[in-house]
Amino acid sequence: MLDMTFVAAVLEGIEGTLDELIGRVKRSDLRGRLTSLQDETAAARNLFEASATTCAESDEPAASRAHVEH
Repeated sequence: MLDMTFVAAVLEGIEGTLDELIGRVKRSDLRGRLTSLQDETAAARNLFEASATTCAESDEPAASRAHVEH
């Protein structure tokens, strides 16, 4: 299973690539489609970032308990 933070970072890189393409494409219809794709990618990245944060927060108490038990 992939780490959620890693997936979010990859999606962030894709967003940057799409931004470069948007700046270089002349046809407005294609720019519009790339912008939509960039928006969808950003939304997916936000979900993965939120999941990574939730997972990290739920792991903290278990890690703290394990440390106290030893």
